[in-house]
Formats: sequence, structure tokens, C-alpha cells
Amino acid sequence: MQIDGVYLMPRMSSTNSGAEGAHMLNEEASFQEELKAATKKLEKSASTEIKTMTAEELAQRDKDIKEASVQLEGLLLKMMYNEMWKTVPKNELFGDDNAMEIYRDMYNEEITKKAAEGGGIGLADFIYRQLTEKDPHKLY
Repeated sequence: MQIDGVYLMPRMSSTNSGAEGAHMLNEEASFQEELKAATKKLEKSASTEIKTMTAEELAQRDKDIKEASVQLEGLLLKMMYNEMWKTVPKNELFGDDNAMEIYRDMYNEEITKKAAEGGGIGLADFIYRQLTEKDPHKLY
């Protein structure tokens, strides 16, 4: 296939014949079909009107973004806690076995979840502001 003089898939040559060549032709055919479908979808969406969101839809979107931001901060805090626990030396006094690791993981998950919901380190607010601002490049 060629677009504006540039080949998107490699051409057949003497080194890629047989099953490999047939596979390449199949890939090119499926790529062409996907390209046609995407082009048709783009043309269809360009011809439809742009729908503006209602106040309720905007409020729901903002709520969903805030919730996702808090969940992301909780996940990042949990990863940080897990890495910090790796630096703690093993101690046989308190029983360092698989059950203790599972308990510690569940404990870290809950504590970081609560920390993120309570404001955490401010990452959720920053993510929320970045996703809801009209100018995402604005520095705070």
C-alpha cells in the first residue's frame, strides 16, 4: 500500500516469499481494511454536530475525574510503601512469612487508600486540576 509516495508495508522481494510473503500480504490487507474503516468513521464523526455537555454531565465527569485522581494517588502511594518495606531488614522475631507479607500488603493498601482520600500528598488535586483546566500547560 502506498500513501503519498510512501509505502506503509514492505514490498515483496526475493527474500520474503512463500508463507512469510503471504503473511505480509494478509497483514497489509487487514491494515488497509482498518484504515478504510477508521477513515469512514472519521468522516462520519466530522459530519455530525458537536454536542455540548449538560451541567449534570459536566458534574458527573468532574466527579469521575476526581475519583480516578484519588485512586491513582492511592495506587502510587501503595507502590511507594511497598518499595519502602523492601528496605526494612527481615526479622524472625515477629515471624517473617508469607502470611505476614499478605497482611502487610493489605494494610498498605488500606492505609494508602485512606491517605489519598484524606488529601494524601496533594497528587490527586494536581492531577484533577490538570485534567479539568482549559489550559493544561498552566503552571501552579
